[in-house]
Amino acid sequence: MKNSGIVIFFTGSKGGSGQSFIANCIANYISIKSIYKVLMVDMNIGSRDSRIIYHVEDEEIMTITDLNNDCNIDVGALKKMIFNFENSLNYIFPPLKYQKNIFKYDFLQNLFEIFKSNFDVILVDCDMFVDFNIKDNSIFCFADEIILISLPDKISVYNLNSIISYFCHLREKIDIKIVINKYNIKPSIPFLFLNSTIRYPINHFIPYDRDIENLYLTKGPGSIFNYNLKIVKDLSLIAENIINMLVDGYGEI
Repeated sequence: MKNSGIVIFFTGSKGGSGQSFIANCIANYISIKSIYKVLMVDMNIGSRDSRIIYHVEDEEIMTITDLNNDCNIDVGALKKMIFNFENSLNYIFPPLKYQKNIFKYDFLQNLFEIFKSNFDVILVDCDMFVDFNIKDNSIFCFADEIILISLPDKISVYNLNSIISYFCHLREKIDIKIVINKYNIKPSIPFLFLNSTIRYPINHFIPYDRDIENLYLTKGPGSIFNYNLKIVKDLSLIAENIINMLVDGYGEI
């Protein structure tokens, strides 16, 4: 019997932190470098970014908000909204317009159970504001791990500390990984002071590379792993850590 898949959430301390870039790169790495089935769920409502990088022109594709917001989820309709790419990557794109309806927690719980029964790893690109559109409880309760991404400027770090406090109060035990993105861009908090400013261990520092960003936008996230650069090595390490979680749960590859 298949073990239940693991759920990894990517969120950021503010807009432009690079959570979508990191989430998409890691999703592609796992789908290319491992045998596991990957589902990437983009919940950035109103954003066209993922459609652009994957060259999806159909604006009328089904999204999660097209499902009935109750526990009886139509699995057939759910399959129609999942895009299958050449490797083992599967993708759910976000709605382009904001919806007035509020997600029911039971609906989301059932949805993620279906995801976990059909995919090995579910990666969710999700802004914090999604929680304001959920009736009771938090979408982040479904996470096995949260990768929290921040820029190294004062506003981002202040928000980061507040979000960490929110997550720690949300669940007694929650696995949070902190990623500082574009740490070599100025102005920023000096590198040596970040560890004392952020009230949680920092797991990764991701440098900025203009060529990699351009490659990501023009040729897609999977293309960056053909290059031997520090940013690529750092993103690969994050992805390998997730693969190791899968190996521990499923047995060695």
